Amino acid sequence: MCVATLLDIAEKAGVAKSTVSRALREDPTLSITEETKEKIFSVAEELQYKMKQEKKLKRCRNIAIVHKDTHFMNQIDNAFYFSIRSAVEETCYQKNIGFTFVPYSFLDSFDRQIDGALVVGNFDRKEVDTICAAVRTGCMVFVGKVNYYPDRMDWISYSIKDCVYKAMGHLAAMGLKDIAYLGGYDSEDTPEEFSKFSYFKKFMAEQKQLHFAGSMVGEHGVESGYQMMKRWLSEKKAVPDAFFVSNDPIAIGVIKALNEEGISVPDSVSVISINGDSSGEFSFPALTTVDVHTDAMGREAVEILEERIEGKRKLVKKVEYQVTLVTRGSVGKMK
Repeated sequence: MCVATLLDIAEKAGVAKSTVSRALREDPTLSITEETKEKIFSVAEELQYKMKQEKKLKRCRNIAIVHKDTHFMNQIDNAFYFSIRSAVEETCYQKNIGFTFVPYSFLDSFDRQIDGALVVGNFDRKEVDTICAAVRTGCMVFVGKVNYYPDRMDWISYSIKDCVYKAMGHLAAMGLKDIAYLGGYDSEDTPEEFSKFSYFKKFMAEQKQLHFAGSMVGEHGVESGYQMMKRWLSEKKAVPDAFFVSNDPIAIGVIKALNEEGISVPDSVSVISINGDSSGEFSFPALTTVDVHTDAMGREAVEILEERIEGKRKLVKKVEYQVTLVTRGSVGKMK
């Protein structure tokens, strides 16, 4: 007697093999009708399909991933979060963990029972309190810049200081001395030790050969970077040796505006930023940036949340990845 396979069930039930696999594992993210689900199980029983012992159905862990409403509306402006999301999804599938992405504004209607939660993004303290009350679980991992409750919430992050100092150190090593700052707004309650602009000013003060060429802040995103650069030029501000930009999407907008104005990057001015987003590879020239390793952050977030859920440790954990300079074409040596 031949042993039935997932493909046998799929062909007889008239669905994809992957649908059969997810249905038999009772993947909560699978969207099929009850009729289709019943048909799959009926065919599996008819064919006497037996799951391997290590894959037999067991209670699936379920987690929520809370994020800001705008995080997944634009892949260029939010490449940082899309990278984390992709890593979270893949790791959850590998571990047979059910997951639901929950925009912040939908928390009021979120009533699903979960085993743990990931909080992704830079929320203020009041918003974090709202999230904690809504998800109703003690197993939580924060992925982002400012964790207001590091004594009870695991934390996946990177060093803001290391990012700024690595980027600024590269500019200094290239002989660039006249440097300006362009960045996105911080929330009002962001502590100084998590402010990129604060570390920028500290680095400039420590390196006496450098000259502060001014600053400008605005909203986050490519369009904001584009408009800031246009405003900088329309106000007849001098073009410095380099712009240090707080993140990749803003920097991509900055480069676009400079290109339109016929100001060559990096021959006339260099541009460097932070994130390591894949979209930076496709700006012209390609963006030199500091990579914070978002893919690794997303995978680690699921790993340590699973540890919390399964009670494998009692101590709260912080994982901080060492950032890496990615040299591309937007920074050149001082002539």
